[in-house]
Amino acid sequence: MNTRSNDESLVKKRISRQTKLKVTVVAIAIAALVIYLIFDIALEGPLTSLLMNRDQLVASVQSWGIFAPLLDILLQIAQTVAAPIPGQLVGSVGGFLFGPWGILWTLIGSLIGCWIVFKLARRFGRPLLEKIFKKSVIAKFDFILEAKSASFILFAIFLLPGFPDDVVCYIAGLTKVPIPKLMLLVGLGRLPTIIMTNYLGAGLSDNLGLVAVTAVAGIAILGLVVWKREWIMRVLKGESQKDTESEEKKTET
Repeated sequence: MNTRSNDESLVKKRISRQTKLKVTVVAIAIAALVIYLIFDIALEGPLTSLLMNRDQLVASVQSWGIFAPLLDILLQIAQTVAAPIPGQLVGSVGGFLFGPWGILWTLIGSLIGCWIVFKLARRFGRPLLEKIFKKSVIAKFDFILEAKSASFILFAIFLLPGFPDDVVCYIAGLTKVPIPKLMLLVGLGRLPTIIMTNYLGAGLSDNLGLVAVTAVAGIAILGLVVWKREWIMRVLKGESQKDTESEEKKTET
């Protein structure tokens, strides 16, 4: 008994060390990025010059012809399937380079990426999910699998910012919801965020004031959702429990 408790204690210590190491690495990376941005802006470095010469950059990218939007689509697909790149960042890049067309390219890339995820989830099942994500993360969204209102729950999660879309996409692939319907839910749910991020990217060199206001509003919405995320999850789980109770009543009768 003591041996088991000692082993569990050692495991917890290792996890704690790993977590501290990850947090430290991320903190250093963020600090380095912030310092770089400060110096870049102050000295009008490469990044500042790039943003100030958008027309030149856009002309250079568009000279690639059909490969320019194709690259943006491929980047969005990679972000959706595997890459640890924030989707909002990719969407902003699309808006910066392609203007309103960036919305279309980002949406296409997102839909193709999600379709790949759904297919992978249905082909390899839960073992794949558990290799990619921690079991504790998966457990938070397991209730979706048995919910009759899974479509509504998935749409709400795709619509609201601040939820881990990556793990939810893989879990969505394990539900009984047909893939065409899942694609519709993803498209409609993610479209508002795609439009906003593309607008932010498109306005970076034209109207920084309006972009700043929009960014603050977006951050406020994100903060509110993150703050109330546990409450939202309880509401969504409540929908799932109602489905279960309704099914039990039908079985009894």
